[in-house]
Formats: sequence, structure tokens, C-alpha cells
Amino acid sequence: MRIVYTTASPLGGTGLGEVTAHAVGGIWGAGYLVRAITVANRQSVVPADRIREVRFQPTKVFSMLPSRYYYPMKRAWVDRVAAAFVDRTDADLVHGWTHECLRTLAAAKRRGAVAVLERNYAHPRHSRAVLEAEYAAAGIGWPGKPWPGLRGYDHWERELTVAVAEMDRADLIVVPAEFTRETLVAHGVPSPKIRVVPRGVDADRFRPAHREGAPFRVLCVGQVCLRKGIRYLLEAWRMSRLPGAELLLLGAVHDEVRPVLAGYSDLPGLRILGFTRDVARFYAESSVFVLPTLDEGSAKAVSEAMAAGLPVVTTPEAGSLVEDGKTGYLVPSRNVERLAERLAYLHAHPDARRELGAAARDAVLPFSWKRYQRTLLELYGGVMARRREAA
Repeated sequence: MRIVYTTASPLGGTGLGEVTAHAVGGIWGAGYLVRAITVANRQSVVPADRIREVRFQPTKVFSMLPSRYYYPMKRAWVDRVAAAFVDRTDADLVHGWTHECLRTLAAAKRRGAVAVLERNYAHPRHSRAVLEAEYAAAGIGWPGKPWPGLRGYDHWERELTVAVAEMDRADLIVVPAEFTRETLVAHGVPSPKIRVVPRGVDADRFRPAHREGAPFRVLCVGQVCLRKGIRYLLEAWRMSRLPGAELLLLGAVHDEVRPVLAGYSDLPGLRILGFTRDVARFYAESSVFVLPTLDEGSAKAVSEAMAAGLPVVTTPEAGSLVEDGKTGYLVPSRNVERLAERLAYLHAHPDARRELGAAARDAVLPFSWKRYQRTLLELYGGVMARRREAA
């Protein structure tokens, strides 16, 4: 099997870069990798001669544009480069990522290769509806219409056109959680071509820590934005009034949410720390992890928190591995009262925290990166076998 893997994320590092590095490493280890096409190579497992870094990007002259245009421009350029490579390469399978591989999947189909799409998020129409409702509820205006001449590079324009077209073109769609699959099916994507492949977690890096006598600390890791349910978390924190407790928000703060944060600046124990790469330390120093997200695909932070032995309070939309009442608690999104109740209960019951946290680590341990690689390779093998049978 000859595989081309393309991503506008780096290979290696944090976020999606960690996912792509493990995927490409698994493909290389199996002897299937023709080339990985990426914007930056930050891993050392796969030899450099199998990596094509898209260093020359004419879109850099537009780096002063808002991110809603600039990053889609970068993705579109990587798509062009990857499509040109696939067009001159004999590949059996081409794996690309959502809203950055429409041309590449078309090239794969022209060459007779299997076209695989990976999507990390819910269906674009689902996400758009959720976010429009949340902006309206928060009294914040939806971002304006695309600038003239840049509509084709607007993030949401590409989500609702390019990403949807990729799903139609793909032979196989890889998603990280059942929640993601359900939103795709609800919007007309055929269920048989969707496969759920849970992500891995580094259980050696994220480990439980001894915290006897430490203050009760609730940690939320992720972008501080409306989509993550930040309004409801802050209101639940105000409602719960937990003595001596701290709430840490760890992640980049979006401009849209700054007026919301200003209204909660007097909350006792609230600490807004911004983005950091050293997240493992904060898991080790916390008592509970919370993520009241409204719309997700699969939150990697949830798995990391579970590996660190923390009970998790999140929503079904997180696409997580949390089992309600056994490894943490699932609360309905936007339900401030239930969220406050769960935080108050965990604050008052340290034994429950320890039991839930230990069960959380046990539940997530099987989800290693080796398992992720193995599942992905089995998926490739299965779709190739079906292709041969149908020929």
C-alpha cells in the first residue's frame, strides 16, 4: 500500500500536530508512506526525505489579514501543492484533513486512489447553528460579512462549501468521536463511509499527582471562547460560591469573549492564564477538570485530564470517553445549575474525587497512540480490501 498524507498543521508539537505526527509515524512504521506534506516538520521519527514541507507560501504576503482569511489561505495553498504531488504520484490511498484538501481528494480520485478525509469537528452546519445561537444569546454580533474579493477564503464560507464538498468527494471519513459522526449523519453524510477512530493520549506524560492538603482547584483547558461554554462555566462558578476554591482558565482568550470576562472579573478564585505548552503541570496541580463545551469534535484535553487522574465534568458534545457517574459527570450543555451542582459536590467530597479520578485513568489507559496508529492502519487495509473486491 502506498499512502500520501497531507495536512496544513505541523507534524509534531501540540494540538493537531501531535495527532498528525502519530498518524504519519504509524504509516511510516508500516512501510506505507510515500510522502507526508505539511507546513512544518517538528518530529524526528519519519526521515526528512519522506516529508515535504511547504515552506514557500505566497500567502504570507497576506499575513496582516484577520485570521478568518489568512489561515484558510494557507490551507488552500497546501491543498494546491498536495494535489500537484498526488497528480504525479502512484498512490493507493490519500489522506487529507477537512477544509484543506478538496483539490487533493479530486487528484486522488483521478489517479484511482482511495480518498480519505479526516474531520476533527462536528458538521459545519451543526456548528454554525450552535454558534449563531450562542452569539445571539450573549448579545454579541455575529462576525460581519466577508470582505469583497475574499469570500472564497472566509473561514465559514469554506466550512459551508469546501468542507461539505470534501465529505461528498471522500470515500472514507475519519472522525474522533461518536458525537461527530452523529452530526455528520444528521446532515446527510452516509453513515457507512464514516469511521470513528478515537485519539490517543500519552499516559506517561499525564500522570496523577499527590495533592493532599492542596486547595480545591478546577481546571479548564482550551480556547477561552463562546464555543467552549465559557459563559456557563463562569455563571456556575458564581452560583456555587465554593470557599477557598480556584478556577483556572488555560488557553488563548478570543476577542469575542473579552466583554463577557469583564463582567466576571470580581469572581473569587478566577485565574485567566492564557495559552501555555506546559499543560501537564496544571493537570498535576488541579483537583477537577471541567469543559462545558457547546460544540466539539473530540476534546483532547479531556483524555489528558483523565490520564492525569482527574474527575471530569463535561458535556456530551465533548465527544469524550467520560462515563457519567463512573469517571466523572456529563452535564447538559448550557445547564448552569447542573454544572454548579457537580462542582459543589466534588468540592465537598474528596473521596469521590479520588475514586472518580482513579477510574478515569483506568478507563483512558487503553487509548494509547499505538492503538490509534493500529486502528488507522486497519481502517486503511479494510477500505483497500473492499476496493479490490469491488474491482
